Amino acid sequence: MVKGVTTRSGSPYQVAHSHLITTCATLAALILFVAVGAKVLPGAIGLGTSTPAAPALAVAFLLNIAIILFGWRRANDLTQILSALKAAEQEALDTAYTDHTTGLPNRRAMLRELERLSREGGKGTLILLDLDHFKKVNDLYGHLTGDHLLKSAGDAIVECLPPASFAARLGGDEFAVLIPDRESAEGTARRMVVALGSPISLGSVTAHVSVSAGIAPVDRSMEPLDMLRRADVAMYSVKRSGRNGLAWFDKEMEQQIQHRVALEEEIREGLEADEFVPYFQPLISLDTGELNGFEVLARWRSPRRGVVEPAEFIDVAEQSGQIGALSMRVMEKALVEARDWPSHLKLAVNISPTQFRDAHLAERIVKILAETGFPARRLEVEITENSLLEDREQALTIVQSLRNSGITIALDDFGTGYASLSQLHSLPFDRIKIDRSFIGALSSNEQGAAIVEAITQLGKSLSVPITAEGVETDSVREHLAALGCSDAQGWVFGRAVAGHVASMQFTRPPEPDASPDQQNDSRSAAGRKW
Repeated sequence: MVKGVTTRSGSPYQVAHSHLITTCATLAALILFVAVGAKVLPGAIGLGTSTPAAPALAVAFLLNIAIILFGWRRANDLTQILSALKAAEQEALDTAYTDHTTGLPNRRAMLRELERLSREGGKGTLILLDLDHFKKVNDLYGHLTGDHLLKSAGDAIVECLPPASFAARLGGDEFAVLIPDRESAEGTARRMVVALGSPISLGSVTAHVSVSAGIAPVDRSMEPLDMLRRADVAMYSVKRSGRNGLAWFDKEMEQQIQHRVALEEEIREGLEADEFVPYFQPLISLDTGELNGFEVLARWRSPRRGVVEPAEFIDVAEQSGQIGALSMRVMEKALVEARDWPSHLKLAVNISPTQFRDAHLAERIVKILAETGFPARRLEVEITENSLLEDREQALTIVQSLRNSGITIALDDFGTGYASLSQLHSLPFDRIKIDRSFIGALSSNEQGAAIVEAITQLGKSLSVPITAEGVETDSVREHLAALGCSDAQGWVFGRAVAGHVASMQFTRPPEPDASPDQQNDSRSAAGRKW
């Protein structure tokens, strides 16, 4: 609404209607003025007649003058109001189709442009761009710096465009570009990938980002949203293959997306049907060979797919917002199953980085402990370094709340995230887990062995135990023991199994000829050697 124009003025149509009525009334008053004036004025000045003007005509004449003056003033006011309302309407229209962070058109404007192109039978190519690692910059340096980065990225995109192109920011860190032909589309996309891959100066900060670009020809038979979806499919194929590049849309990509959408729906149905269950992988002390506990890993017992490994559904669950419900349900089942196991056996559960967006995460975990009766001291929560990048302060609060409840915290996949040493310095971890990628290269790669040894020595200096993941051979197990790793997990000790199978590892029946003492030892987890 324009300053000085109230809502009582009505819409531009209503104001124009009032303006028309006022103008007509003023014209009628002018006609009446001429007619009455022709009779009143000669008598008033003594011309052409000896009969003075009737008093009623004189009054009518004066009232007519007043009406004319009022009508003129009212018409002038309405003209100004109508102009203000038209300006406000244009401003609202501009606002509705403009992104004010970058100054570019917005998503609505791009959809309108695609509709126009389709209606007029035009040709073109659509490029969808997504900034890689934008969220990291936004979180590390704040939203003002993030907005500055978006503005700089928008300017860089526009500079790469050929004539008659149309660029828009769709929202978040996504941009779209409509190129008038197909021939120049790929070259334009490559220029934008190069331009946005260069360091971007943001005042006191230099941002290092890249861009993933998806390209799709405009199809006049499709709806604008479907055109955008095709480019989006191509863009996400670049994301999955490593980012910082471009790809053209093809039918195979669309089939992959349809499969992904179907998988999301199956996961949702699986949660409702309670199909996700915990499996348990043993954690073994490298010093004594004894069983120390288990890591809980999710499995999906799908009626259609069979037993599904987490690698096939965790990413989809995270991206579709279902990982929180899935994780909490699997944790609850695991705690119930392991509640009556030997009291020294711990359970390690993984928490997804996306779950740290939930400020009540610690409360939810503590609530599950209370409802299941599982001791907090026997629970270890594993988090990755990437969990700490979204909201460091909130992550610190959650971690501290869990530790205050008696839960221990392990830093998982150590060495694969950002700023590892600073995380160890500032956050209270009780255990470090070396990522399996380093363990796999231990015996064949000197650099990998050096990294594992350095992490082990770091753990010793910090008095933090080190766990190795992905141990698959006896030689690697022996090497890790020699380096000083405290415990390990992997196929050499056993794969993840269902709870009733896992419990057999510490409740095996005694040998027929065993003595009573040997029978007691065979029932004890402390007596189980690996």
